[in-house]
Amino acid sequence: MQSIDKLPSSIFTTAAARPSDQFEAWRQSISVLFDVETRAEDRAADGFHASVRAWHLGDLLVSRVEFDGQLFSRDRRRIALDGLDHYLVQLYERGGLVGTLGERDHVLRAGEVQILDLTRPNLTRAGVSATVSIVVSRDAMHRVLPRSASGLHGMVLRDDGGVGALLADYMRSLAARVDGIERADGALVARATVELVAACIQSTAEATERARPPLEAAILDRLQRYIERHLGSPDLHADALSGQFKISRSRLYRLFEPLGGVANYIQEQRLWRAYGELAKPGEHHRRIYEIAFEFGFSSEAHFSRAFRSAFGLSPSDVRQRAVAAPVAAAAATTATEGYEDWLRRLGSAGDGT
Repeated sequence: MQSIDKLPSSIFTTAAARPSDQFEAWRQSISVLFDVETRAEDRAADGFHASVRAWHLGDLLVSRVEFDGQLFSRDRRRIALDGLDHYLVQLYERGGLVGTLGERDHVLRAGEVQILDLTRPNLTRAGVSATVSIVVSRDAMHRVLPRSASGLHGMVLRDDGGVGALLADYMRSLAARVDGIERADGALVARATVELVAACIQSTAEATERARPPLEAAILDRLQRYIERHLGSPDLHADALSGQFKISRSRLYRLFEPLGGVANYIQEQRLWRAYGELAKPGEHHRRIYEIAFEFGFSSEAHFSRAFRSAFGLSPSDVRQRAVAAPVAAAAATTATEGYEDWLRRLGSAGDGT
């Protein structure tokens, strides 16, 4: 009988470590996605229990994860260091979490699905839980969901019998059957999965959008696009935006309040654009102050302080990492790859096939 060429898979469990070392083993493994902490009352007397079973389908990863209670976080420094540019679609089969995503409170109960943008900060505390997760590269998601993808971070699909329940049922079924999928079928299953996720998200996003005042949503979108086009202008501030769009300052502030305020939003966009330029290996010939001035900073010292405050790294740190990255990539070995390596390279041509 011909053997089945199955999908690449990996297994991690803390059971292989001594009880006193189990949380540290988990911390090191999950650090590809999150920084984690645990309280004494969260830990069982016989150690810390966690496991990950993961499968690589090319444009996405599927995993079944179980863990004891802990705090998960992705702050700006973690985001800057790991450079992951994916979406995490996560069903909590058991357990749940509470926390914050930026300035917003966040609650997820058993049976519900959350969407996390891994380029955005989050801080959550989960109890003893079991999850099914799908990690999708940004490119793969945006190919099927270009218009709604910008507002996905923190979206929750409720277990209310609608699309949330449909997606939860599919994720359970996929996790139960993925070990029997042949490698040759992985790309087809991945594409179908992303399209189903997108369809469920689109339905939820459209329902949410109908509940918001359409005019407010439209003006905010226009403001954000204007800011994106004028990040280098020294005149990009609240008064200028109020005059340009013929709206009051109070209305402008109300529109940007969920985004941390208009001045904060402008600075964040400038910092992220500057970070992107500094992180390009081919741009290391440009002086840091030139990049700072290009994106509206009038002082290199102010730019450096704001940059370090936002990312926990100096501009020169990011520049050095960009220069070193090609060397590190050329020296990397794939002899003992697991889900941590796949996450870092998700979406790259040829991965897992």
